[in-house]
Amino acid sequence: MPFVVHALGDRTYGIWTIVAGFAGYYAVLELGFSTAINRHLSRALGSSDEDECNRVFNSALGSCVVLGIVTLLLSGIMAALVPTFSMTQEDVSLFRGLVLVLGLTVSIQLPMKLFAVVLEANLGFDRTAVIEILSLILRSAFTVLVLVRGHGVVVMACVNLLSSVPGWLLYIYFFRSDLPFLRLQWNFWQIGTTKALLSYSVYSLIAHLADILRFRLDAVVVGAYVGFAAVTHYKIARVLTQVFILFMTSTMGVLAPVFSGQEGAQNYRALKTTFLLASKISVCTASFVGFGLVAWGKPFIIRWMGIGYSDAYPILVVLVLGCTFMLWQGPSVSLLYGTSRHKLFALFSSIEGVANLLLTLWLVHPLGMLGVALGTCIPMTINKLFIQPVYVCRVAKIPYPEYVGKTARTLAVVGSSLIIPLALSLRFATPDYRVLAAVGVLSLLLYAAPLWLLEFSGEEKVRVLRGILPKLAITDLD
Repeated sequence: MPFVVHALGDRTYGIWTIVAGFAGYYAVLELGFSTAINRHLSRALGSSDEDECNRVFNSALGSCVVLGIVTLLLSGIMAALVPTFSMTQEDVSLFRGLVLVLGLTVSIQLPMKLFAVVLEANLGFDRTAVIEILSLILRSAFTVLVLVRGHGVVVMACVNLLSSVPGWLLYIYFFRSDLPFLRLQWNFWQIGTTKALLSYSVYSLIAHLADILRFRLDAVVVGAYVGFAAVTHYKIARVLTQVFILFMTSTMGVLAPVFSGQEGAQNYRALKTTFLLASKISVCTASFVGFGLVAWGKPFIIRWMGIGYSDAYPILVVLVLGCTFMLWQGPSVSLLYGTSRHKLFALFSSIEGVANLLLTLWLVHPLGMLGVALGTCIPMTINKLFIQPVYVCRVAKIPYPEYVGKTARTLAVVGSSLIIPLALSLRFATPDYRVLAAVGVLSLLLYAAPLWLLEFSGEEKVRVLRGILPKLAITDLD
């Protein structure tokens, strides 16, 4: 990111951020299909129903191809409308080129993403992780090459598209290798199955729209009220929080197909046990990562981007606070989606998203970028701490006082375990990668040791170790 920002300049990078954000809105056209496919396919795999698996896959693929075509058409319409906005001719050409290239990219991604979703429904997260890492390496290398040779942001968008092609081919290869019983046959594309997917995905769509209000309109508001250059400074904090969110959702997101499979097998005792252990792990992990972003965020930003971007740190602190509360609830979201109980979750998220937008527009005038961050944090905190847990406990059939008591105990141990890492960070954290890495590793060890000893029971330790090392020769407690 620092290389790209300095190569393009704050203003051009701000424009890239806004257009890329608009391209992300195209994902609305996915209609929440990814979560619907994951849910229905995981359940069919759990009950060993191969015909149902084929119906789900083919119905979803046909729908995603249609949505990809619609996305491409909308990109053309949006590109044609760019001159109607108030901007210079240079900005019009830049916006139009980015809209067309990113629109084409998303239109292809819609059907290709399906193969990744199918692999993850079969718990093939190792496959998708390797493919994503390889795609990231290619994308980064091509981006550096393009900018070093003096090309602009539109060419950078083109090479981002090209660097995705090998990953798409690998998805298809592993799909055919791991799930040979899934066949591409149009007679499996059934209206009834499509309707079932839509009845599930409509609520995922609502939740996705709420996420746009919560996370993707910030750059637009900052650009409109503070300026394009300020978008880059705000984006620095957003990138770090996005990494935080991606890390946690990648860790806890594997649980949705697990919950679906357990429900498909009608193993509700295992479902409850899995949820409680995952919630404990989520609280412990999110708390440490959130602590690290706050404790080491300022020296890291100064070293990473430069002293001139240190105004992103207050934004980071506010966003991390809200995101930590949200990510404590990661297993809750997986449980709701994995058991098709996500309707009220979509409603809560929508209310939070609207409150976010209104509060952001109100606070941006007196507080600027910090007001935008507060507009995100305040509704998120209220929803994730006081509303969502009550509903999830009802779904999981866990008494709310029991859940609160377990979580409070975990947080007490977490807080105690962070005292020494906090003192260490205040004393030694400086804008130096080696120092920050050393402080981070040592803090992790000093945090994890008391947690492991005090917070996890013997059975929970076995389950955690078997999750990290599946072939570990220890007693099977399932």
